[in-house]
Amino acid sequence: MTVTTTIVVQDRVDAYELFAAARTVLGLPLDGRWHLVDHGLTHMLQTLPDQGAPALASVHFPVNGGRHPGEPDAGIPGGYALLAFTSDGGDTGRTRHWHRDLTGRASAWLTNRRLAWTYSYDDGPYTTGYAPHTPAGTR
Repeated sequence: MTVTTTIVVQDRVDAYELFAAARTVLGLPLDGRWHLVDHGLTHMLQTLPDQGAPALASVHFPVNGGRHPGEPDAGIPGGYALLAFTSDGGDTGRTRHWHRDLTGRASAWLTNRRLAWTYSYDDGPYTTGYAPHTPAGTR
């Protein structure tokens, strides 16, 4: 069974810094063992399998620095970057617990930078994370 947790960053964020944070959360080294996938207007940074981590991390971001449209048909809201942790197989209860931990550690990184974010745990509904004290419409 595949478990995916997606965090959508609602404020501008450097995709490479976010990806470095995701690799750190997974306990992976920051050098090598990842690749960039060119999807045209959107790129994806992704860790490579077989590194001993129980999940892969990927960051999807628009090349032009604008907002990522999300995937409205799949219920994924738009934002400046989408961070996904994906695990295949294994003990479902243990994997879900691990994804909660990954979400907590990744969201702490975002919150410390005062970035607004939402997340979907195991393909569930999106829940609002931290929202900086910034009046609506000024972002």
